[in-house]
Amino acid sequence: MWILLGATALPLAALLAWMRPAFVSRWRSASARARWGCVALWGIGAGFLFFYPHDDRFTGLDDMTYRQMAQAFAEGRGFHDPDAVMAETPPALRRDFWLCDDPLVRPTRDRAFQLEGPEGIETTPYFMPVLPLAAAGLEPALSPERFVPLVGALWLALVLAAGFSAGGGWGTVVATALIAGTAWPAWFFRGFYAEAVGAALIAAVVAAASARPLRGGWAAGAGFALGLAVGYHPTLAVLSAPVALGLMLERRDPKTALGVAAGGLAGAFPFWALTRWVCQPYGDWTRWATLKQMVFSVPEHRALALALVGMALLSLLAVCAGFSPAVRAWIRKRDRAASPWGWLALGALPLLLMVLLPGGVGATLRSGAVSTWSGIRWPYGLLALAAAGTVLLEGRPIRERFWLVALCWASLLFLFVKGVEIPVGLWSQRRFLPVVLMGIALLAAPASAALAGMSGTKGKTVVAFVALLAGGANVFRWPTAYFTVNDRGATEWAETVAQRLGTDRRIVFDYYAHSVPYAAGLKHRVLGLGEGADPHWPDVAGWISALAQTEEVWIATSWSPTALEDGLRLEPVFAATGRFPVVRTRAFFPAEPGERIVQNVFLRAVPLAPGETAAQDKVLDGSPVGLRGSWGPVRKGAAWTRQGSGIVGPIPEKGGRAMLRAEGSWSPPAAEWTKQILRVTPPWGGREIGLEFPAGAATAQGECERPRNDGDRKATGIYSFRVDRPYDPAKDGLRGYPPDLGVQLRRIIIRVESDGPSVTD
Repeated sequence: MWILLGATALPLAALLAWMRPAFVSRWRSASARARWGCVALWGIGAGFLFFYPHDDRFTGLDDMTYRQMAQAFAEGRGFHDPDAVMAETPPALRRDFWLCDDPLVRPTRDRAFQLEGPEGIETTPYFMPVLPLAAAGLEPALSPERFVPLVGALWLALVLAAGFSAGGGWGTVVATALIAGTAWPAWFFRGFYAEAVGAALIAAVVAAASARPLRGGWAAGAGFALGLAVGYHPTLAVLSAPVALGLMLERRDPKTALGVAAGGLAGAFPFWALTRWVCQPYGDWTRWATLKQMVFSVPEHRALALALVGMALLSLLAVCAGFSPAVRAWIRKRDRAASPWGWLALGALPLLLMVLLPGGVGATLRSGAVSTWSGIRWPYGLLALAAAGTVLLEGRPIRERFWLVALCWASLLFLFVKGVEIPVGLWSQRRFLPVVLMGIALLAAPASAALAGMSGTKGKTVVAFVALLAGGANVFRWPTAYFTVNDRGATEWAETVAQRLGTDRRIVFDYYAHSVPYAAGLKHRVLGLGEGADPHWPDVAGWISALAQTEEVWIATSWSPTALEDGLRLEPVFAATGRFPVVRTRAFFPAEPGERIVQNVFLRAVPLAPGETAAQDKVLDGSPVGLRGSWGPVRKGAAWTRQGSGIVGPIPEKGGRAMLRAEGSWSPPAAEWTKQILRVTPPWGGREIGLEFPAGAATAQGECERPRNDGDRKATGIYSFRVDRPYDPAKDGLRGYPPDLGVQLRRIIIRVESDGPSVTD
């Protein structure tokens, strides 16, 4: 773990050290206000990233996964440790605790490690573990949550240093405007995003080269950073390769070129080794047969493969011709002739292609562009365009123009990947993050030098002021996206709950997402009912009922607690409610503050003693606990009954009576349909209870008597529901509903009646 930590942090620090001569030279000529202003801005930005990381325990699927995996590694879990909790689970039930029982989704119980085989207990990391391993390397000095902010602080230092080295105090203003203009850096460098770390490595090379051309062993170190970036996320290869190519061909120096290539291979080795011997989240690309299947099975993989093949061919051609004096002279001549309009055309072609490309690919690109643009908007967009124009000015090296054009073309891949995804919040904007981080690093020095090179202090002041306005527009309009600590307090809250859960008892959550913070480390015997596994709850309940005879078992519900299960009364132990700030947004901006409420009630499953009676009290707000058969969707805190819907309830003694009370509502689909009769069959069969629901909200109640000659039964049984006239919403043009709805029930109470008056509340 500490090896990957050092392999990531040391190249960033070394590249910053490489910039020192240029930085010191500018430091000596700058005013004290400019010098210490740059240092203060870095201190404020780095401190903000480092001391206010997100606490995403319940937000962002990939972010949550990397975070849980890092914590598991820090606690000592290995790559292929068997899942001891799953091993204690009957093979027939294991799939019920997967995130999703879908052949297209890799099986996982804890979002951090993948299970081998349908009933297997052997595991591998769910995603490439480079980020979790590097983050876990901070232990015990710092928590893994500080790793990405640490990388962000180094990226921030590199960009500010590039701007200051090129333009002094004016450069600091420009770099600050570029950094603050969009919330991508401020948001993602405080989370657990692999793209952020990989992109920071690439951007660091770009920023360092802008201050001082890389050569010799330093170029090899830069190549290592570019190769290691691919291990954090494979899509970064489309940015890493052109940056490496620019370094290799910048001058006719075979030693430097060889150093970049060798460093890149060394940096990429962990990615190859981990894929070959540790895990293959999307398949083993090191084997040709598997690689072919990977490429042609997923649109994102096809897009990445196409980009890499095209880049490989162009790179091979460039390397073969790049050391020819005649070719180099021709390139420089073409560069002078093409500046600026030819380069502008090359950079604008991807935008034109995106707008005009027909079919599904074009639509996907445009969808990704619309979502991405929501995090840029016009003030900052104009600033970025102006900064990009400075790359084309006379005196800037060709490599910067080459990198800018390559970035424009590579952005198509990231827009495509973003377009494939449904916008589900700010965290999903991570797909375009590499383009943003590299773009800021690339533009900081040229734009700073252009501003510093202007004549007249007044003109510089006006331009600097305009740049700050453009860069600050989004900050003032939507500060939530910049300053919110997502899920703040969730880590401490989850750790407190974990201590109360203990490591001895088995705990089953009825909502998968709330089990995740406790599952990956294998210390807690926690299982979460998977997405779509509600119909299998009766089997799980039967297992819990059998376990409860010999050991302590808890049920954790994220809804209202249920009083009764199969042969069990559910005794409340404690409840925990967490309220955490989040950002509400479908794309990026506008971003509004919101709140995430995580509410868990922990119930001890206590077997009913012989002759013991207990009441059922069930609120139908989403939990499958206590329910049987098929139920309709939950809408506004009430669940639709269907033909055969059932609920676990107490069984009275022979000759005894049970009272059933149901609170619900009925909305007649037609004027002549004035009421709905809900018929309830008791566990022993016989006469049904008829509960009448007129239009609107109502409470209905009935009693049923168990025959004295009835056979022996358990303490609990299933009360089932039906209606004489099921409602099919499809006949009214409403889609997404079952065709056999009855009434909407909010609450059901079933009690065994005493010999006195009936219980009515």
